[in-house]
Formats: sequence, C-alpha cells, structure tokens
Amino acid sequence: MSLNRRRFLSAAAAAAGSTALFPALGQSAFAQDRNIRHFWWGNPERDKRTFEVIRIFNEKNPGIVVTGETLGSADYFTRLTTQIAGRNMADAIQMGYGVMFEYIDRGAILPLDDYIGGALDISKMDESAISAGRVDGKLYALSIGANSHVSIYNTRLFQEAGIEFDPFGWTYDDLKRIAAEVKAATGVFGSDDGTADYQLFSDYVHQRGERLFTDEGNFGASPEIIADYFAIWTDMRTEGSLPPGQVSAGLVNAEISNWGIVTGQTAMSYAWSNQLVGVQNLIQDKLGAAMFPNTPEMIPGSIIQPSQFICLSRDTVDAEAAVGYMSAFVNDPDMTAVLGLERGIPANSDVRAALQPKLTEIEATSVAFFDGIQGKTMDLLPPPPNGAQEIEAMFERVAVAVLLDQGSVQDVASQIAREAEGIRRRSR
Repeated sequence: MSLNRRRFLSAAAAAAGSTALFPALGQSAFAQDRNIRHFWWGNPERDKRTFEVIRIFNEKNPGIVVTGETLGSADYFTRLTTQIAGRNMADAIQMGYGVMFEYIDRGAILPLDDYIGGALDISKMDESAISAGRVDGKLYALSIGANSHVSIYNTRLFQEAGIEFDPFGWTYDDLKRIAAEVKAATGVFGSDDGTADYQLFSDYVHQRGERLFTDEGNFGASPEIIADYFAIWTDMRTEGSLPPGQVSAGLVNAEISNWGIVTGQTAMSYAWSNQLVGVQNLIQDKLGAAMFPNTPEMIPGSIIQPSQFICLSRDTVDAEAAVGYMSAFVNDPDMTAVLGLERGIPANSDVRAALQPKLTEIEATSVAFFDGIQGKTMDLLPPPPNGAQEIEAMFERVAVAVLLDQGSVQDVASQIAREAEGIRRRSR
C-alpha cells in the first residue's frame, strides 16, 4: 500500500495521540492545499473519533487539508490563551458555554452570519441550539451536542451493595446512605469527594434557591451556603465513605483516566453527560447515570446546555474553508455517524434520527438520561460575567484547604466568598 498524503496525515494523527503536532508538516509539504487547523480538548475516545472525522472530511474535500490538535481539558484553555497572545490560534476551536462569552469579548471568535446559506448550513439545527450560540444578535458558535451534569455510578458495585434509588430525584441524604452502604458491602469508597468540584457546588447553590451570579454579576453564594456544602462532604469523609482528603486533593480537576470510578477507587464520579461515553470506554463494568443529588426541596440546580461549541477563530487563515469544515462537522452524515453522542446529543434533527438505530449501550444510557431529566432542570442561565472562569479556578484551589484540613469550613467558605467578590470587582 502506497503512503499517499492523506494516509500520511491520518497516520500522523494516530501517532500524535493527545498532542497532535502535524499541521506544519502538512502545510510545508503540500503548500497548494488550503490548510485548516482544528483544536479541541479531548480524551482518548474523543480524539480517536475526531481524527477519524478529519480523515473523512479530507477524503471528501480534495484541496482542503484539516489537521487536528488536542489537549486534555486541564491544559486546553491555558494553551489557547497563549495562542491568543501569539495570534496563532487554530482556525476552528472548541468552546464551552460558560467561557465562550469571555472569548467573544476579547475578539478571539468571529461571527458566522455571513456564511449562513453558503458554506454554513444550519437549516436542520434546533432553534434552541442556534440561540445558545448567538450573542448580541450574531451567531458565534455551532453547538456540537446538548449536555447536562450527571452522576456516573458503577452498576456492578451498586448491585452488590443492593442499592435502590431514584436517579432523577435523589438527595444528599441518599448520597450519604448509598456511599456508606457501598463502602460497607464492597470495600470500595462510595463516591468521589465533591468538596472542590465547582460543577457540583454550582448546582448546590441553585438547589438552595440562590444564583451563583446575580443579575448584577455579583457572586451569589453566601459563606453560609458554601460552608453547608463543604459540611456535606466533610461528614461523608469523616464517616469513611470517601477517599482520604489528601488523596482527593491530588485529584482536583483530574483527567478522566484518574477519576475514582475509572481507577476503581470509588463507585461514583461526577461529570458532564457528554463524558459518559469516554468514561465507559475506560472501564469494563457497566455505568449508570443519575442527576446530581439535590436538597430535600428538590429545587432544580442543573441546566441543559450545549456541551461544546465549534467556533471560528480570529486567526483563521481561510475562513471559507474553515466554516465549510465546521458545517460538515455538525451535518455530514458520515462524519456525525463517527462522532455519535460522544460530545452530547446532536442539535441536528436528521443526525439524531440517523443515529438512533445504531446507538451503543452507553449511548442509549445517555439518551435515556436526557429523557429522564426533562422538566427537572433549570432554564438556561444568562452568560456568566467576566471573571467567572477565574472564580472557578480560585474555588478549586482554595477548597483544597478543606480536604487537607488546613482550615475550618467556615473560614474557607468566607475566604472563597471574599476572593470571588474581589475577582468580580477587578473584572468589571
């Protein structure tokens, strides 16, 4: 078999693994091609599928060569910030709903409106998904899947412990009971420790009837609510249902491969629903999906939002080709068949219909989870204010003090509330 250009690029993609670095090779060796770079945060399963999608697009579009670059989520935005400063972002970049508005404000993302009906086809996309990508009346982002918070649990361990619960209506009291019963029956810790998990925390604030950010953009979590949240996890840790604090402190914002449910250390981890497929591919036991635990009042705390967007960067070298690739990424039947539900529930109705008969067991679990949470989530919140990303990072850093027993939950809670307001004042 001869090693033609596209086979070479595909081989390079496979060899590059989590840090694809072959765009320069493509550009220098085949300068006549229109070269497009796509940068995303990934995991092994997502990377495999995305590189295959790139291969399909390149085969279908002679003269355009898309190359892929990927990093773990922990390093993605740090690299992107460096690229923004160096004005060398990839043409197509992955974005999250919570941070997208900051990048639009910084001028790092370009609107797509001029390409609609030409290189960009949004005729089959859900209006809710299109609306989520619009800011100030302009379309900046294409949804590549709907998403929500999910508790992922090991069904074998739950069965061995005889656990029964309502996955769409359980409470933190249920979590305490279940974690203790799993630990007693199997010897495996019942849950990851959510002390420094900002997504769990943000749901808890809303479940308490407050807003993480007020309409004025102020940090809405009081020190009392933060302390109450820390106390839940501290109680379970003290009872021995969770890993020791020092262990959990080393796993804050860890890659999927290090999550407790993947390493076998715990029976339950917390994630975004589009990560279900990636987690299932790393373990043999069948996974189950539940909403985040709630308070007894059952006030909704989770939202359904686009899992990720694909956006056109300010530094694109060929916007027409890049938008054509982005359009194919959400519409092309061969490409979307490979992507499946790994990034979430597709926003294109034709794509969903085509995927339904071919769903894997974990993808069917994901669809059933989405069916189950309908009517139990909050409305999509307004965009977070400037500084929200810095506040999230601060929370994860400061909350570690609770895990390491370096301060009382009240003192750490007060510090977080104080620092969050300081960040907001600087960001106005």
